[in-house]
Amino acid sequence: MKVTIRLSTEHRYSVSIPDNSTVEDLRNGARVACPSDVVVPEDFKLIYNGAKLTPLDQTLESFGMSPNDEEEIQVILMSDGSDTPHATTPRSSPSLPASNGQNAASGVSKKSKKKNRCSFKSCSSAALRMVGNCSHCQGKFCAKHRLLEDHFCQGLQYCKDNAHERNAMKLESERTITSKV
Repeated sequence: MKVTIRLSTEHRYSVSIPDNSTVEDLRNGARVACPSDVVVPEDFKLIYNGAKLTPLDQTLESFGMSPNDEEEIQVILMSDGSDTPHATTPRSSPSLPASNGQNAASGVSKKSKKKNRCSFKSCSSAALRMVGNCSHCQGKFCAKHRLLEDHFCQGLQYCKDNAHERNAMKLESERTITSKV
């Protein structure tokens, strides 16, 4: 059976595997047949007709892949990132002098009101309440730095990859097959 592997970077290459192969056989074939100019991630998933090919011991026929000469079998290969990125500590805002010590004259402790400032290095603007919270790096940002691109978020590439994967799976599941005349 001949299977065309399509990477998320729009590179394509073909893999020949036996007709009674499993998902693991296809994964191994995709890893071995990969051209030298294409980098295949160590942990990757295979998607066929909008569905992830799992478990590895299941046969390809159970996913509807049959060795027909009329139909081209295309499988999408994508990196298998986790559902949520690893949480990182937010960048701290410039530290303000602490004034929550005791007042020498009265002996009463003062409470300092913590200012809600932007987590971006050189910004001292007030952070936005709801839309300024970044779910990827847990920072709080002002209107100028609230977008991932503007505060150089570490989760930006993860976000792009997930959006690309969702779009590819949706397009693949909505693909129409036309009859050849």
